[in-house]
Amino acid sequence: MVWQSDALTQRLQSVLVVPLTTNLDRSKLAGTALVAGTDAGLTADSVALAFQMRAVPKACLKVRIRALSVDELAELELATDEAVGRVEPVVEGV
Repeated sequence: MVWQSDALTQRLQSVLVVPLTTNLDRSKLAGTALVAGTDAGLTADSVALAFQMRAVPKACLKVRIRALSVDELAELELATDEAVGRVEPVVEGV
């Protein structure tokens, strides 16, 4: 998923992306966020791996699938903060 401002996307030849996986066990890791599957677009529930964020050429993008919901956006913002060390991750069972 693209994780960059529209202003930067218009000016740069690359975009920051957060990869997705359908391995829902990954949601237990810090720096991850759940993204729901829908009938139109993303076909399966997925986990965004903010700790694997990377830049890719804009030419690699083919189609827009959908925007994040407000809750998904908030969860991905927290996951990104955990991944870059702005907040300490909450460790389950502690």
